[in-house]
Amino acid sequence: MSNVSVVINEHICNILMDEQFDNFTVLQLRDTYLSCQETTNNIVEARKVVYRQVLRLWNLGLLDKNETENLKKPTYTKTVLFYKAELQPRIKRTEPEQVKAIPNSIEPEPVIETQSIIHELEKKLKQYQVDLLASIGESEEYMRLYETLPEMKSHLEMQYHQARERSSKLLGQIKAIKTIQSHYKKS
Repeated sequence: MSNVSVVINEHICNILMDEQFDNFTVLQLRDTYLSCQETTNNIVEARKVVYRQVLRLWNLGLLDKNETENLKKPTYTKTVLFYKAELQPRIKRTEPEQVKAIPNSIEPEPVIETQSIIHELEKKLKQYQVDLLASIGESEEYMRLYETLPEMKSHLEMQYHQARERSSKLLGQIKAIKTIQSHYKKS
């Protein structure tokens, strides 16, 4: 069984390797990142660096995003895949000798186990399908309410159209996931 191999920012790697650091927001990780002496002092730049790394780890299935009441501050928790992953710190090179020592310093593609990808795709597919059913039910309910409450016609029509748009978007997402799933199942 091959593990996920991911190259990430050296300081963020060190922070995340701490078992006590879990269930965090991007801002909490940014503040911890800024406390490292060798990082930037620019808060905006630090937030961007941290957010890109968190987003990448989330997309790889190494972090779970937990929506909170404040949608702008979701928390992230480490997944089982995170603990199986091989995180490699990307060390910033400044000396010319170090650059010459590694002729191809291009970051390697993360190697992800196919089964993990298929599992994550199935998880997303199930969520999209549940959301689609909810959206369809919502559309149907607006139609029923329209028949019983004609005085709310304009409001109900607007809500109905929004629910239909969500349904269409979810159908597209489901189709995309199924396409990718079939690709992985063939290989």
